[in-house]
Amino acid sequence: MKEQSAYFTRQKNFLRSFVIFSIISFKSFADGNPFPIGARAWGLANATVARSDYYAIGNNIAGLAGISNPTIFSTYDSHYGFDGINTLGFGAVIPLSKDLGTGFSIQRFGDKTYNQIAIGMGAGHRINRFSLGLKINYLQTAINSSTITLSKKALVFEFGGIAMISSKLYFGAHMFNVTQSHYSGENHEQIDTALKTGFLYKPSKTIQLSAEIEKVTTYRLNFRAGLEYEVLPNFFVRTGIASRPQTNHFGIGFKGIKFHIDYAVHTHPQLGWSHHFSLGYLLNSNKEKSKILE
Repeated sequence: MKEQSAYFTRQKNFLRSFVIFSIISFKSFADGNPFPIGARAWGLANATVARSDYYAIGNNIAGLAGISNPTIFSTYDSHYGFDGINTLGFGAVIPLSKDLGTGFSIQRFGDKTYNQIAIGMGAGHRINRFSLGLKINYLQTAINSSTITLSKKALVFEFGGIAMISSKLYFGAHMFNVTQSHYSGENHEQIDTALKTGFLYKPSKTIQLSAEIEKVTTYRLNFRAGLEYEVLPNFFVRTGIASRPQTNHFGIGFKGIKFHIDYAVHTHPQLGWSHHFSLGYLLNSNKEKSKILE
């Protein structure tokens, strides 16, 4: 029985290592804007570059401009049903004026053996029809196993912009690792630079369509598209697709006066299902002032 138990343990560790390697290879959590934030974003296949909400602290910092309510939020991502490769996140957004919003985010992926941490803070400012944002991130990757111990750190800047073409059409662009930073350590490993651009289209009050393309240094273009539909007042359904890897995304959300709850799933062609959950709490809201800029 002990030999059988040891065998299954080895198999489990092997599968876990394979999943971590696959995730890093596909840039889901490695360099190139490593931690998408919010189940709303995941439900839309992370096609969020032109969107403005409090999750913009992790998706396009320019989207913080115009946020009307101070908000705190937490997120949890369970990837492919494997232990040790989950993501926990927390953040806060504070509007300083009707055109200036600030915020910070903290996220941790992995466990004691392998983990990545991202801590960031930034601000977005709106001038007429244009919003610009800047964010600084502290990244740390650590490996601590019986065969290898490694820790590398870096400071990374990101920059974003959103332009309001009309009341129904928005254009966004975002660049991660503007200064082409490197990790600390002997290898001086360079962090990938990621550029994404896309649009948000609102054909009606209940439907929003978004699409974007992303280029990460030496990787091919990735295309994403998402649809959000308000089926009932304050109740939303979402879906989306992404090309690299080819994934399908689905989600639902509810916006109350104080609480915003979002849930999403997405499928990976080899690894299966992932689940995403987010909870937002508006610190200063009432029925007349509960709407966040969409």
